[in-house]
Amino acid sequence: MQEDAATLTHPEQPPDLTGAINRVGIRVPPFWPEKPAVWFAQLEGQFALLSITQDTTKFYYVISHLENKYAAEVEDVITNPPPTGRYRKIKAELIRRLSLSEEQRVRQLLCL
Repeated sequence: MQEDAATLTHPEQPPDLTGAINRVGIRVPPFWPEKPAVWFAQLEGQFALLSITQDTTKFYYVISHLENKYAAEVEDVITNPPPTGRYRKIKAELIRRLSLSEEQRVRQLLCL
């Protein structure tokens, strides 16, 4: 077995990690179509914990964790995202399109 010269002369010296990328994986909760605003709040907690602030990064996390049927609900935003405010747009549209209207909530309560 061959050891390099640096290990033999300075065995206590840690390896050179220059240029290494340390990443902590984000724990995206399963999408909650019945309560998309709650799901976004959970997701934003993960973004805050990991200091994820880039709009485009947030946008791609969202669209990569949507099941096909929910991605189809916002297909227009996914395929033609705005140049800025992508995350804000996908969030607003998912919440708007998947949340029950006030009238639908009342009807749902009355049918229980």
